[in-house]
Amino acid sequence: MNEIQAQHKLSHIPAGLDFSRVLAGELLRETRGQPEALTRYRILLPTRRACRVLRDAFLDLRDGAPILLPQMSPVGDVEEEDLSLMMLGGRSDILDIPPAMSPLRRQVLLARMIRAMPDFAAGPDHALALAQALGQLLDKVATEELDLADLRRIVPEEFAAHWGVTLSFLEIISAHWPEILAEEGMIDGAQRRNLLLRGLARHWEVCRPDTPVIAAGSTGSLPATARLFKVIHDLPQGRLVLPGLDKGMDGESWDALGESHPQYGLKLLLGALDARREDVVDLDGGEDVPVRTALASEVMRPAETTHCWKNFAQDGRRDLARMVRGLRFYECRTQQDEAQIIALHVREMLQKPGASIALISPDRGLAQRVVALCRRWGVEADDSAGQSLAHSRIGTFMMLALEAAVKPVDWAGVMAFLKHVLCHAGMENKTYRKCLYTIEKEILRGREAVFTLAQLHAAAGVRGREELNDFGACVCSAFEGMARFQDDGGRFDFAQILRAHLAMLETFAADEVCSGEDLLWRGEDGEAAAMVLAELQQHSDLIGKVSFAEYKAILAQVLGQVSVRSPYGVHPRLAILGQLEARLTSADLIIMAGLSEGTWPAGAGHDPWMSRMMRKDFGLPSDERGVGLAAHDFVQAFCAGNVVMTRAQQVDGAPCVRSRWLSRLDTVMKACGGALDDLGNGPAWGWMEALDRVAEVRAFERPKPRPPVSARPNRVSVTKIENWLQDPYTIYAYYVLELRRLNPLKRALDAAGRGTLLHGILERFLLRCPVEIPEDAEVVLADCARAEMEAQGIAQEDVYFWWPRFERIAQWYIAHERSWRARAKFMASEVKGGMDMEIAGRRFTIHGVADRVDRGQGGYALIDYKSGGTFSKTALRDGKLPQLPLEALIMRGSGFDGGDEPGKRVQAGAVSYLGYWKMTGGRMAGEEIALDGDLEETLRIVEEGLRCLVDAFYQEETPFYCVPDMGNAPRFNDYEHLARLKEWAVLDNEDGEDAA
Repeated sequence: MNEIQAQHKLSHIPAGLDFSRVLAGELLRETRGQPEALTRYRILLPTRRACRVLRDAFLDLRDGAPILLPQMSPVGDVEEEDLSLMMLGGRSDILDIPPAMSPLRRQVLLARMIRAMPDFAAGPDHALALAQALGQLLDKVATEELDLADLRRIVPEEFAAHWGVTLSFLEIISAHWPEILAEEGMIDGAQRRNLLLRGLARHWEVCRPDTPVIAAGSTGSLPATARLFKVIHDLPQGRLVLPGLDKGMDGESWDALGESHPQYGLKLLLGALDARREDVVDLDGGEDVPVRTALASEVMRPAETTHCWKNFAQDGRRDLARMVRGLRFYECRTQQDEAQIIALHVREMLQKPGASIALISPDRGLAQRVVALCRRWGVEADDSAGQSLAHSRIGTFMMLALEAAVKPVDWAGVMAFLKHVLCHAGMENKTYRKCLYTIEKEILRGREAVFTLAQLHAAAGVRGREELNDFGACVCSAFEGMARFQDDGGRFDFAQILRAHLAMLETFAADEVCSGEDLLWRGEDGEAAAMVLAELQQHSDLIGKVSFAEYKAILAQVLGQVSVRSPYGVHPRLAILGQLEARLTSADLIIMAGLSEGTWPAGAGHDPWMSRMMRKDFGLPSDERGVGLAAHDFVQAFCAGNVVMTRAQQVDGAPCVRSRWLSRLDTVMKACGGALDDLGNGPAWGWMEALDRVAEVRAFERPKPRPPVSARPNRVSVTKIENWLQDPYTIYAYYVLELRRLNPLKRALDAAGRGTLLHGILERFLLRCPVEIPEDAEVVLADCARAEMEAQGIAQEDVYFWWPRFERIAQWYIAHERSWRARAKFMASEVKGGMDMEIAGRRFTIHGVADRVDRGQGGYALIDYKSGGTFSKTALRDGKLPQLPLEALIMRGSGFDGGDEPGKRVQAGAVSYLGYWKMTGGRMAGEEIALDGDLEETLRIVEEGLRCLVDAFYQEETPFYCVPDMGNAPRFNDYEHLARLKEWAVLDNEDGEDAA
């Protein structure tokens, strides 16, 4: 071993320096003039990404010139092939270790054991979720080299009764799980990693290598790793390079270190090595140690020695400006604002040639927001954690298929599935999208009542287009395979549902050129999904029988456990990393995001198998150990030269507090005469404000279109006349522009939906009881309600909240109907009629549909059902509610055609009753607002008003204003977004012009 190696037996690279670059530079200096010497080095690094980073550092220092690299292996993700290179020429039996059981198979086997518990009553999906947590516990136990057989350390009587049940089950696991592994010929992954590291340590103890062995960048937090590092330290040419050891910390603070301190792991490692901090050599590559490391040390000072802050403050007042130079902090209101700030800094740095950026955050949701915002400038970024397979292209396709295959049919879910980019249904893409548009606009959102797949097929077939008929047939046949699994309470073999699900997916994914199998499993997400589903199918017999809902939950959970990464197409100078991946990484700009409690550091979480005290009694590391590792990652990034720190005050609408380290930083800075908020005056606030700023904001004026008289309507429904009075713009949009409101895909029981449903129910009742009201009338009415709900495709669960109101409506209606039938006779319902008028030299037609026509002693009675709204006799008499008076004019002039029976006609005649029957089911279940007797004056007012209205709008200069009087605005307005009502309604009318 040469002199340089002897000096660096135990060294560290200070925080803030480029760890990989310093290490690579040191090794290049050692092997200067001997290009082949570097290949003799064996380097152990924390992760595979760290290996890539060190490789890039060598190439960068050589300006891209060819170089023979050392052997680099990850100690955190070790494999046999990595160790076999390390043990070249050694005993092969050391690595003769059983393979690791796949995580999914282990999860399924553990779930089966959980379901066998005597009192376990939940489904297999819940058991699978518990099995995942149990597998994590087994990994922690193996990692810490503990034994579940030692559960006797825990005294059940000291905990709640349910924890005693858990302990009993864990004791069963400790007895039977090793036997299951032995039968399978496998072991747990964490145990296998320990055995591999232990085998390498034993090999190097026996066969000491005569070449340099370096363990770099790790704190040795795992027992197996610490033991291996001890062996490396004792090797003749072995050495350790520690990350960010704080050699400047005073002895009192070093002795007081707790588990949550960033130096605690290094302190334990030095203790295992029988070494002191003084024995560790600084390895700085000739660079100056960042002055900010002193500030970081004070921020992380143990609570027992925080009284020393006042001593630091004396020098800190002078040096604070240097310490925080290049450090910025943004405290944003929401996560979206935080992501926007980050994206703007990324955009700024990418303008600088060769500049690199590393975004470090444990919050994957925030990372995805940044990825989306960067696309605004054509920057494709990649989150190192990847994307959950459940949220990938094929994952959403699979889950949408399950959401679509439900009974009764949910057209919103069906269309979401059919519009997925993978859907082709065996057609050419252009033809498929055209069919899909026609199906949605003309059938599902049209006036036809389509509530089943069979009805959809029939409606598509009558249009006489072969491709539409083929489309409907494909949808029906593909969904039929899943229909049998929808029986309430039915349980089926998991493999059966999975096969039917895959068949459905492949049917819809196929186009006219390629099969669905060829298209579905392409790309990284397709390959990952194929592997997961193949393994899931292989182990499906262990899952057993499940319901359809349980199948969906299991599939969502399994897909959510798999991550997919894109290997290409991302920006080479931008890295989005988690805490673990960020170790040994450096960049020209480091962005530390999500610095809130519960995110960085992460919350304690919930372990369903062991409480916090149980874990402590058993010997598992406390949550503070994880906080200490997160703190070490924080310090390593914090000490870099150019750093941006961000956090959001609200996450998913819930308030959150600053990370404990930010609060400490603020305290230390205030002691030095500054404050954390002083770092928040960066330029990104101005950038964000200017990004979407409009140079000139012009208020939108009230619409007042003036179409030519020839384009103005000459045929209007009686229900539109009141809209005409309240909002002429709706008449313009409906009749002149011919814009129609599309029906929703999913019928909701909103105000309009309840009104439509009530009309249908009462029409059914009148058809069943046209003459006499039976004794069980309320029962008959309830049957009519259920039949109408089924006909309209409304699920029973959607009306639970409305049904009590309907029962009160039924009581009022039946009582009122009995009284009404004593003086009137039912004649027809939902009958159409119209009448021509001569206005301003042009023919004008009013038409409408009467809800109900009865015959009284003095003439016809016209009745209109209402489920809400404000009505009064005065408004009806004065013509402010023109619908019924206009129907009376039609009845008096020409009568109504097209009753409930073919050829039935209600002859013209006088009207003696106009009534609104308002039924809400509220405190006043129903109310009758009616006029009877001599209605001539009311009819005269309405007819004269109609003539004046039409005559005024037959004048070219009369505009179709939008809501002339805001105090008389319509309750429902389908065109307010088109008229931008909310934009101008709050503004003053600057020109003083009143609407007509």
